[in-house]
Amino acid sequence: LLFLARGDSETIQLHKEILDVSDILDEIAKEAKLIDKNHRFKMDLARPAYIYGDRQLLKQAVRILTDNSIKYTPQGDEIFFRVIQRDKYTHIIVQDSGIGIKPEDIPNICNRFYRSDESRARETGGSGLGLSIAKWIIERHGAHFEILSRVGIGTRITITFAASEKDMKASTAGNPLC
Repeated sequence: LLFLARGDSETIQLHKEILDVSDILDEIAKEAKLIDKNHRFKMDLARPAYIYGDRQLLKQAVRILTDNSIKYTPQGDEIFFRVIQRDKYTHIIVQDSGIGIKPEDIPNICNRFYRSDESRARETGGSGLGLSIAKWIIERHGAHFEILSRVGIGTRITITFAASEKDMKASTAGNPLC
């Protein structure tokens, strides 16, 4: 809540740099494997996948998605991280085979304090702020969420970044186009 209050008052500063988001996902997956022995973590990471962003805040946003996947995916199932570069866009994907989200709940899941099912919220804990924090971070990077979910099948959340001029220069540095 304090994070969002600071964000609303514009006191959070972003420290942007050119970074490879595949490195961030690799770190998060390794950390998750150390903490959570009950799920399998798989990766498919395009390298390099440069964006211009705040490393710590982006890690926080992806950790939120990862924590949600862990909470709502049955033990033994897989959580999948992917980075794709396509048509001047970089896509970060966190996908699970969890309980899924009802279609009518998807428009609200990033709203502060929203929890789609009170009984589930009591079981898993949480305050309904994680996705609103992740959304704030992602929007400050000029990116957006794409959410695909089916009840009983799982959820895939994609963070889509449009490549900036800096991103394009970084991704082509040392790789001249012929």
